[in-house]
Amino acid sequence: MECTPPFLRLSPDIRRQIYEWVGLADYHPHFFRLNGQETEFFGLLISCKIIYQEASTLLYSRNRFIIRYTSPHSLAPLRSLTSRSLASLTSLRVILNEASCHQPEDSSHSYCCHLLRVYPYDGQTYCSHAHGGLHQAPATLSGSSTKDMLAEWTDAATYMSAHVNPRALEIKLVCDVQEDDVEAAQLAVAPLKLLSPLVNCHVRLCRKTNSQLQQIADAAVKHARGITQTAPDALTKPCLSSSTAPLVSHLLKLPQELRLRILEYTDLVTPWNEVTWSRQGRTSRKYSLCRVGCEYGASCPPEVHNGCQFVECWTIGCFCRLQHSAASDSCRCWAAPTDLFLICRTLYLDAQVVFFSQNRFVVHDYDSSSPSGVPNHEELLPRQYPFDRFAVSEFLRDVVPQGCLDMLRSLEVVFPPYNWEVWPQDDSPAQKDWLATVDWAKDKLNLRGLTLRVVMADVSDWGAPDDRVDMTAEQDRAIIKAYHRIITPLRLWGQPNSSSDTVLARFCANLVEPSKHTYSIEDPFWEEERSRVFEDQLKEKVERLVRGDELWEEQSGLPEPPRGLWKYAFRRDA
Repeated sequence: MECTPPFLRLSPDIRRQIYEWVGLADYHPHFFRLNGQETEFFGLLISCKIIYQEASTLLYSRNRFIIRYTSPHSLAPLRSLTSRSLASLTSLRVILNEASCHQPEDSSHSYCCHLLRVYPYDGQTYCSHAHGGLHQAPATLSGSSTKDMLAEWTDAATYMSAHVNPRALEIKLVCDVQEDDVEAAQLAVAPLKLLSPLVNCHVRLCRKTNSQLQQIADAAVKHARGITQTAPDALTKPCLSSSTAPLVSHLLKLPQELRLRILEYTDLVTPWNEVTWSRQGRTSRKYSLCRVGCEYGASCPPEVHNGCQFVECWTIGCFCRLQHSAASDSCRCWAAPTDLFLICRTLYLDAQVVFFSQNRFVVHDYDSSSPSGVPNHEELLPRQYPFDRFAVSEFLRDVVPQGCLDMLRSLEVVFPPYNWEVWPQDDSPAQKDWLATVDWAKDKLNLRGLTLRVVMADVSDWGAPDDRVDMTAEQDRAIIKAYHRIITPLRLWGQPNSSSDTVLARFCANLVEPSKHTYSIEDPFWEEERSRVFEDQLKEKVERLVRGDELWEEQSGLPEPPRGLWKYAFRRDA
């Protein structure tokens, strides 16, 4: 008579606890590599058929599995899994080709991609040094290795489709192809059709953003999840789908007032009613959202916190549409809804009205990712303002369509704490261009409806540079003169004159005392109060300069309009 092993005499609940204690499952899912990773519990899996059935079900249902294509037959482990194991599988990441944003298997996020989002320059440096040997070249069908890789992926997906439980399986597919290789992208996502409908799906097709590859990724995810029937291989160029066309025709029949109200509930109005623009880094000539405190490990006010969900999405590895040609429901990052501007001319004009009138625009003169950051003045030869134009001049003349200037309702201009030698002088090209821009724009802006704020930002309290710690009185005066030099031309907008009596609705200035970090801190509370009083006096002086005494007196008792959110992202910067 065959004797039942003592372990199998235990109740199923106790056996399950033992499986968990030996590492088969935990409160948080573990990452396991299917490409030959050794485990401490391997002997348990091969001990007997009953134990294998119980243990494998727990192992594959409670953990996340990764398989990476490195050479021919790299995906063979998928075909080696039993039908029971595949039926229990709930999370699988397939990395066919990874050209950026390497994600360690024991981490829940891609650190280099997170750095690229927050600090673009540091992120690039870190990624090239730490992950240079891990990243691959973008895949292209011109090479036979790519064809072999995609064929092996198709065979593996075909085998899996007969055994997996689709509605319980989540797949993350990474296959970074060349930007112009649409066919390779279509072949990479085609096997997902065999596994549809999935409980969730995430796809990345290129390390850079590309509208055509983005559309293929979006269609692949929706098709894999059973949301739409549009196959990604049917998409070769952006187009308006037949299902959307009737909706557009009905929308155009509505009065413009109703169309504008409807468009206000789209991404044309950002979560914080604020859009950032900077000519530096990844935001060059692009609109973006400020990244507030939550992403930097700090807290943010409750009224701001709701929007934090729209600026961070890197917790499952990087499938962010702002960074890559990728699609994932985990990415809710705000991006300018360009599609709404491409439907027809009528909706294009309506979208412009909503976008420019319903958002506050914050223009950083140097870098929005670090408002206190400045160019290395020691590398500037000669030591002078490093640009031919102010960012606000470039924004008004080249970025905002000329027909939309009168739609702007709120504009904030932020200058970083430049070195005293770097601020523009009267004969600087940027200063001359600024004078011309102010005169050029006075008849194009709707000044009666525009609120303008000028901010001269402070240095970071994490470490003021030497030129601010050891500032002389002469250097302090030179910077304050630069403040006046930049703000004085705005009198043309702020006061009635012989050519026009139209003036700004509101003008506010927030100017930091340049030498506030120079004084010896024998009594820090007294020094802080002294600096605050000086900045209040300076603020009143320049606001009177722009508005004139009469208009300033009229509005001096009114509450100030809200400032840009960048001050929450860099609490110690300003």
